Amino acid sequence: MSDKSINSVVYDPPHAGQLAVDYVTAMQDTANIGLKSGLCDLDGILVPFRPGNLVTVIGYTSNMKSTFMDFLAMQALGQIDRDKNEFICKVTWEQSVEEDTLGWIASKGGLSITKMARGLLNENEWQTLRSAAVERQATPLWIMGHSQQEYQTRREARPMLTMRDVARGLEVIKNDTIEGEKLRPRMIVLDYLQRIRPDEKDGGATRREQMMTVVDHAKNLAIAYNCVVVLGVQAGRQVIQRDIKLPTLDDGQETSNIEQSSDVAFGCWYPIKSEPRGSTVFGKYEVDEHLFILGLLKQKLGPAPETYALYVDPEKRTIAHRTKG
Repeated sequence: MSDKSINSVVYDPPHAGQLAVDYVTAMQDTANIGLKSGLCDLDGILVPFRPGNLVTVIGYTSNMKSTFMDFLAMQALGQIDRDKNEFICKVTWEQSVEEDTLGWIASKGGLSITKMARGLLNENEWQTLRSAAVERQATPLWIMGHSQQEYQTRREARPMLTMRDVARGLEVIKNDTIEGEKLRPRMIVLDYLQRIRPDEKDGGATRREQMMTVVDHAKNLAIAYNCVVVLGVQAGRQVIQRDIKLPTLDDGQETSNIEQSSDVAFGCWYPIKSEPRGSTVFGKYEVDEHLFILGLLKQKLGPAPETYALYVDPEKRTIAHRTKG
């Protein structure tokens, strides 16, 4: 930084004190602006996600990491102000637009995603799908990624976006006006960290250093767009060597920066993927396809850690509190 610009990062005691008071005042004046998880027990202790927050979701392969992030996006869609042209954006490096949207329709319409993928819907289910698809077209959920159908037609490889590509794409969305008003992001979902291609300018001699820079970009994205960023993080294989396979903060594969940069962090464990059906975890929860363990690993301004046993329906992509167990 130049001698002149360095002044912008130096704060004397009176200035720092006033900023703190202003911050608390702003928190109080905008107490209802934060986004909630939609899980009442969790929301009882969770400080609502506020603009500028980086929320990380850590999970091993096939342990409901993406499903939980999609759940948070669905809950956010019910809380945004459409009159202010607010929107949610999901950036996916793995699933196609078609696959991701089928997941949304399955959740919204209560349909089996497997039956949809296999083309086995009956007439009533087809009607439900069509109705959900019409609702999807009117829902302010944008997707950045690739279309399996369109890229097959063009015989192109799917694009591996960098975080700078994401920022450019967000500018395209923001400038898509409604009645002359620009759109405003409330939540951006990035699925997931290890699939994000580092930009050439990110530098770093190792993959770990590059991933640390990508995490910084994710946090900067939240600040720059004054919204919540949800970042999926693949857990390392070490988690499957433990009796309790719920990831911790230091289990993020190829980066430790999530521990420092995250405002809120969750761990995901889907026990049926690693434990015998009918066995128990934590000494009381029976393992079946509907048991999902969620850990609140960190929140900067509230209590943590906490662990929750939840109900998940993988076919309909829904998550809820358990009614028993």
